[in-house]
Amino acid sequence: MYKKDAPFNMVLPTLIAAILLVPFVMNFLAHAWFGEKHFPPLVKMKLPADSSVITLPREVKQFKPFEITLRLDTKELALRINDIVKKSQPGTEPQGIHDEIFPEMQARITGDAFSIDPPEPQIQLFSNQKETHWSWIVTPEKKGRYELSVKLYMQTTETASGHPQTADLAEIQLFVNENPQAWMRTYGIWYIALTLLIAGWWWKKRQIKRRKSEQGASD
Repeated sequence: MYKKDAPFNMVLPTLIAAILLVPFVMNFLAHAWFGEKHFPPLVKMKLPADSSVITLPREVKQFKPFEITLRLDTKELALRINDIVKKSQPGTEPQGIHDEIFPEMQARITGDAFSIDPPEPQIQLFSNQKETHWSWIVTPEKKGRYELSVKLYMQTTETASGHPQTADLAEIQLFVNENPQAWMRTYGIWYIALTLLIAGWWWKKRQIKRRKSEQGASD
C-alpha cells in the first residue's frame, strides 16, 4: 500500500510548488527581458512657479521609496499670486483665491496608491537661501499610472490660522513600474510559509500512511 501511494505523494508537493512559483518566475523573467520603458514623472504647475522647484527621480518602482523635495520662494510666489488676483475680474481668480496671500505657507502631498511620509501639512523649513524647503518620502504601493498633488496651505487677510486657504501648487503624473524583487521581499515570506505548511502536512500524512502500512504488514 505504501509503495503504491509513494509516487502520488512525491508528485503532489511538486505540483503545488509549481503552481505557487512558476507564475511568479515567468512574470519576473518577462519584465526583466522585455520590460516596457515608460515616461519619467511629469510636473504640471497650477500656480505661477517654475516646475524646477520640485525634485523627482527619473524612474519610480513599486514598493521602492523615493524622495520628493520642494524648494519654493514663498515670498515671490505670494507676490505673483497677489498681482494676478488684483488684475483678475471677479470670479476669475486662480483657484478661488481673492484675498491677499502671505508668504507663510504649509505644504502637503496627496495621492492614491501611495504611502506618504509625513502625510499631514508641513510647516516651512527655512534654509540659508531664500527658498523654503520641504521633503517627503513616498512609497508606491501599486503599479500603473497615478497622480500626486502638491498642495499649499496659505494664510490670507480673510482666513483664520486654523482654516487656511488651500490651493494646488502642482500635479505630478507618473508611471509606477513593477518591482518583482521588492514584491518578493514583501510577500515572498507568505509563499514560503504556505509551502512549508503544505510540505509539513504532506510529510505528516506520509508518516501516518507508513505506520499503517507497517502495522498491516506485521498483522
